[in-house]
Amino acid sequence: MPGEQNLFHQRKVQELTHRNTVRKKMTKQVIQTKGMWLLVLFGAILKTISAEDARSWVDENGVEVEIIRKIPVQVTRKHNYKLMLIEFYFGVIRMLRELRDKIETNAILSDYKCKIKSTSGDTLEQWFKLTDKNGRLVGSNFGGKPFKFVLGRGQVIHGMDMAMRDMCVGEQRRIVIPPEEAFDEEGREDDGIKPGTTLYYFVELLSIFRPNPGDKWLEDDGLSIEVTHKIEAEECRKAEPGDTIHQEYTAHLEDGTFLDSSESQEKPFVFKLGSGQVIPGMDRAVLGMCEGERRKVVIPPELGYGEKGRPPKVPPNAYLRFEIVLSKLVKPGDPQGSDKEEL
Repeated sequence: MPGEQNLFHQRKVQELTHRNTVRKKMTKQVIQTKGMWLLVLFGAILKTISAEDARSWVDENGVEVEIIRKIPVQVTRKHNYKLMLIEFYFGVIRMLRELRDKIETNAILSDYKCKIKSTSGDTLEQWFKLTDKNGRLVGSNFGGKPFKFVLGRGQVIHGMDMAMRDMCVGEQRRIVIPPEEAFDEEGREDDGIKPGTTLYYFVELLSIFRPNPGDKWLEDDGLSIEVTHKIEAEECRKAEPGDTIHQEYTAHLEDGTFLDSSESQEKPFVFKLGSGQVIPGMDRAVLGMCEGERRKVVIPPELGYGEKGRPPKVPPNAYLRFEIVLSKLVKPGDPQGSDKEEL
């Protein structure tokens, strides 16, 4: 009947109108939600740039640090949506950083990627330039031999120990160290640093070596060996009798008296393993080492210089402490030099 058809048509129109209204509301909510997420993401990006990308600060001891060249952190790629979002997030941060650098310094960013940051116990190599407050050069090793030290072990002034933390290889910093974190009221006259002098450094981190400790053992005849940096088995080229060893070393007496080092000789020590070219304790200590491995060794007098010693430096019945690195290993038949010395 015409009346029923009209009623059905009206209901159909009302239903479609309701569906369209609901769809519009849902679309509006989705747009608002996405907009809120974008605002939150943008706010987080700005917060990250201001908080994590700080380029200058003063620590609690008054040491001032300014990053001159910052190295971007390397991100490992994983194929899942969460990490894709993280990559997008940090990608936007990276673009904004690069834009800021180009605007502020008109500099081309380094191709370095930061794999690790320096921490206490790492061995660092560093370029440095030291000036006074007027910019007068006090000392520099740029263009010369890098300065090497272990971070956090008191081998440098306290201010430098603190300022070199959390650095990436290739990073450059300008550092201002107050007297109490440097040489205080004593100064260092040999280097032209007067008492109470504030130090102004420009530094660049060249390398980071992070130890991977291994085993430690004491043999029956008193030979003590500690692996301070081990090489994994699949990467190990092991030292055997007849191999030519290129060794970096530092030698001390048991009381800490310095004897000698390959650094002071400005070249590695080279010898043939197991041929009697070194003291018996050293032949034993190097046997089985991997290329690149590092060890601390204590050699008793019976395996060293015995009752006679080695005048004038090594007294009779002396225990010898060595820190050694097998920097290069040459197997018989491989090309090699003929440098041989006595250790």
